[in-house]
Order: sequence, then structure tokens, then C-alpha cells
Amino acid sequence: MSRHLASLLDREQDRIALTWASALSRLRPSAYVFRPLEELRRLGRSYLSELVLYLDTDDPSGLREFIRREAALRLNMGFGAAEVVQGFIAFRDLAQELCAQIVPDDEGRLTLLRSLTEATDFTIVEFVTHFQQLSEEREAAHAQEMEALQRALIDQAVTDETTDLFTARFFDEHLALEVKRAARYGRAFSLVVLDVDEFEAHHGRYGPLAAAAALRATADALREQTRELDIKARTDETEFGLALPETLLEPAMVVADRVRTAVGETPSRVLDGGAALGGDLTVSVGVATFPQHGATARELHRAARRARDHARLLGGNMVIQADEAAGERPAASSG
Repeated sequence: MSRHLASLLDREQDRIALTWASALSRLRPSAYVFRPLEELRRLGRSYLSELVLYLDTDDPSGLREFIRREAALRLNMGFGAAEVVQGFIAFRDLAQELCAQIVPDDEGRLTLLRSLTEATDFTIVEFVTHFQQLSEEREAAHAQEMEALQRALIDQAVTDETTDLFTARFFDEHLALEVKRAARYGRAFSLVVLDVDEFEAHHGRYGPLAAAAALRATADALREQTRELDIKARTDETEFGLALPETLLEPAMVVADRVRTAVGETPSRVLDGGAALGGDLTVSVGVATFPQHGATARELHRAARRARDHARLLGGNMVIQADEAAGERPAASSG
């Protein structure tokens, strides 16, 4: 009986395809709306040929492949499964109607209609299942893309492109948290601010690539001479910040001078990314400790910067603590 139905559908495919195309073009909303009638007829013939082969051989592979192509196409067009299912339901209804007209025998008609219903129901179930799978895969891929984009945006927001240290915004937020933590638990905390000496002259004499290399060399010295838990950031064009948790003033001065020395020992002609550093590289450094130099992050930062500026006014390449910058007692170190 399946062969009978296959033969019938094959014989009437033009009629069925045209009728289906007309029905699809009237559906609102539908994944098939606004498609040319001839294209819909070709779609109908393609579906009918696979349906006939399925009914004739009981092999669903061809029909399943057709359904999966349709699911991928409709998903790419931005339509939902329900819209496409309307089209298959329309096909089933009109094919049943045509079969009822062509086959006069009640028993034969019933068998044909049952076979046709099973075939179209198989189509619908397969379509919805595969469409849902494709949708979930696409959503998962989209979620991964969004996560990667968010990570990239976060990296851009907290990481300086030239030095690969933290940005000023991140450092300011971290500094405020560290000061609050130190105040709450009565722990030591120190802040170091350093600035590349004569950077504008260095930039003008050796060029932008050498200037960028100087910034990277300073960042490398900060990484090499400090602990992993110490937060290091580029806080301005030539300024760097170093947050030292659990660190009193004297140890902070030692760390600061170690960084100053490491920067000064950077080989002046070492290539960095294809650009030589140029001349000798030095930094001016200021050190402040909580709470004696500031009760808030802003006060502490201001005190460390004031000490840094004082070191720079004295000729650079030295470390000065906030007390001396305020004129209270000397505590400078230089090479």
C-alpha cells in the first residue's frame, strides 16, 4: 500500500507541489512567505521526491537529510520552528484531501491516509528535533562568543596594552580596597609611585618605539623585583603604581630602591620589539605608607606622588619617602 501511495504522489507531484506552494504563499506568518511561487514549487517537488522514496523503501536517510537541510536553512533565515511546521501541516492536509479525491475505495483511502500522516508526522518530529538541536548549538556558540568578547573587554579595561600591567582605573579601585582592608584589620600597607625620568626628551631623541620600549623595560623591572601578590599598574603616561600589602615603610623603601636599580641597569641598546631603548633609563620614586602618610587611598596616592615629584626635582634616579617630601626627615636613597 505504501508503494501505491508513493506511485500516487509521484504521479500527482506537479498538482500537489503547486497546491502546496499556493497554500504556503498565503500563510501568515510563515517561513515561506515572500518566496517566489516557482521556488516554492521546486521545494514541493524536492520534498515529494524524498517522501516518495521514503514510502517506497522505508529508508528514512534521504528524507532525514532533506529535513536537516531545511532546518539549517530556516534557522539561518531567522524563522522559528512553529512557522515552518505550519508548512508541513498544510502539505499533509492538502495531500490527504487529494488522496481522498483520487482513491474512491474507503479501505484503501484509509490506509493511504494513515501512511501519509505517519510520513508527514515523521517529517515534523524530525524537523523540530533537529531545529531545536541546531538552535541550542547556535545559542551555545553565541554564549561562548559573548563570553570571549566580555573577557576581551575586561582585559582591555584592566590591562595596559603597552606594558601588560594593570590600568589606572583598576589600580585606583584596588588601592581603595587595600586601604579599607588595612584599616579594618590593622595591617601594614605601602604604596610606591615611580615615573620615568626625562621621558619626553627620551621620546624626542630616540623615537616612539624606543619610548614604548622604555615603558616596557620599567614594567619588566616591576614584575621581576616584586611579589606576585603586589599589584603593579601603569597609572599615567610615564607613571607606574605599586601596591604592597602587608608591607611597612622600611621594607617598601627597599623594594622601591631595588626596582629603581633594576631599571637603571637595563642595557641601553637592548632591542625590544625591534626598537632599541636608546639612552640610559632611570626613574624617580616616591613611597608612602598607611596610615602615617594618608588615611584614605587618595591621600596616600597624593603623598606618594608628592614624594616622587620631590625626587624628580632633586635630579631623579632616587627614592624618597613621603616624610621627606613633607620636610619632616630625610629618607632618600639613590644610586
